[in-house]
Amino acid sequence: MLSEFHSFSSLHLEKTCVTIGAFDGIHIGHRSLLDPFISHAERIGLPTAVVTFDPLPAIFFHRNGTQKNIILPTERASLLEPLGIRYLITLKFDQKLADQSPYEFISEMKHSLNMESIWVGMNFFLGKNQSGTSDVLRGLMQEFDFSLHEVPQLTLDGDVVSSTRIRRLLSTGKIREANHLLGYSFFINNEIIHGEARGRKLGIPTINMVYPEKKVMVEKGVYASRITIQENEYSAVTNVGTRPTFHDDEQVVVESFLLESAFDDLYGKAARIEFIEYLRPEKKFPSAKDLVDQIHQDIGEAKEILS
Repeated sequence: MLSEFHSFSSLHLEKTCVTIGAFDGIHIGHRSLLDPFISHAERIGLPTAVVTFDPLPAIFFHRNGTQKNIILPTERASLLEPLGIRYLITLKFDQKLADQSPYEFISEMKHSLNMESIWVGMNFFLGKNQSGTSDVLRGLMQEFDFSLHEVPQLTLDGDVVSSTRIRRLLSTGKIREANHLLGYSFFINNEIIHGEARGRKLGIPTINMVYPEKKVMVEKGVYASRITIQENEYSAVTNVGTRPTFHDDEQVVVESFLLESAFDDLYGKAARIEFIEYLRPEKKFPSAKDLVDQIHQDIGEAKEILS
């Protein structure tokens, strides 16, 4: 079972194998590092520890305009535990941590995790002014008694598999391509809330959610999706957008029509929406009837995709 911690101070482990990184998305590029890391730890009989951050350094420093997560910090454990990760340490990233020297960071980590090895991706760095490069870490190996393993970045279709690439795909409606790079379907989690009941009046009742504020926004539009509510999975059509047929504001809402379910007693329950395929952009229809006709077409298309 995975154990979560938010500082090094409460940990004094006998020996571990450690990997450090943002791991936003825990996508197939990350898996190309995690898989050999986990295999190495299993081979020598040591527990694995993932060290990561909240907020992500790229978000803290607004690098490349990065402001949103692919997965939230609270969602990391659900993706890492099935891989066999034993410890997840999510450090609060603030200016104090950003100003820490590589030597101080490694010293603190050695005291808490007693790492046998550190596994990182190529072009890795940590510490103040990004000074803790792989060469710097290599210079600390003898003093702190660890080995360093650098894993090349995974490339696919001529480009590096990266969180930046996946964010770009998600925000432009290329959900199938994004899911391929993630290795799973992009998802959001939130509570089912009351809406305007307009769908019910139109004969197409929906469940409603708020889009998580800190998560990267998918392209506005209609998706074939799968929704899990209390361990029950349903096929669905999900609209992410501003409902321009009925509204003039820019408030984004998430509305889902479940293809094979009653809607009793769902308010307040936690739901997970997995985005499978982008069907069409959101648009303003001349009338409610035109909208309903289009939704029925969306439902038919989603059934074919999800069957």
